[in-house]
Amino acid sequence: MCFTVNINLTRNALESRFGAKFRDPSSFRPGYYFNAFEIPDLPVIQAEDPESIKLVKWGLIPFWVRDSKAASEIRLKTFNARAETIREKPSFRGAVKSKRCLVLCRGFYEWQHRGSEKIPHYIYLEGEQPLALAGLYDDWTDRETGEVIQTCSIITMAANPLMEKIHNSKKRMPVILQESMENSWIDPDLAAEDAVKHLKPVHEKEMRFHTISRLISKRGVDKNVPELVKPYAYESGKLL
Repeated sequence: MCFTVNINLTRNALESRFGAKFRDPSSFRPGYYFNAFEIPDLPVIQAEDPESIKLVKWGLIPFWVRDSKAASEIRLKTFNARAETIREKPSFRGAVKSKRCLVLCRGFYEWQHRGSEKIPHYIYLEGEQPLALAGLYDDWTDRETGEVIQTCSIITMAANPLMEKIHNSKKRMPVILQESMENSWIDPDLAAEDAVKHLKPVHEKEMRFHTISRLISKRGVDKNVPELVKPYAYESGKLL
């Protein structure tokens, strides 16, 4: 599972790290809190245009969906795509062949169960460097309006030992691609059966984490604030 991410990064930082330019620079808004259920725009680099960063709606709508009602329903089920089944699932098996993408962010959030408590954690790479999550995208045309909507999904897989302890209910994690594998993942000439070999859990030694306040779980408050990612200690103690 991966439903909340931090993209508090400048356009320059993203463009410099990934060697690509924003297609529409003025439309990007950095933020500490992007929740899939709010259907936000995520910065992605797509197989069809690897030199550009585009903003794409979170929640993949397959090209074959017939109407807007079905589209609204299916996107709530496609925020994530399980690495183990993307070549078989109807929603993803077309996209994995040639519509693979990098979803750009700075880190993500997950909750650990401690008895009756759910403790939020912020997870990132050393130095909070920009990272690329493996993703899929698709183009869907609204037959009523003719509008073409691009949407995406973040790929998840079985957790590494660290994430097993943090996300100890589902034991899943998003696929963080090694920098050396990013271009290969979005290469449209790479066959799907070879591309999925890149979907491996990042080594826990490369990851950093800390507990954060329950602000992230509160409703009706502004979560796009620095406090969201600041370390916060709980009486129940540290994770490790």
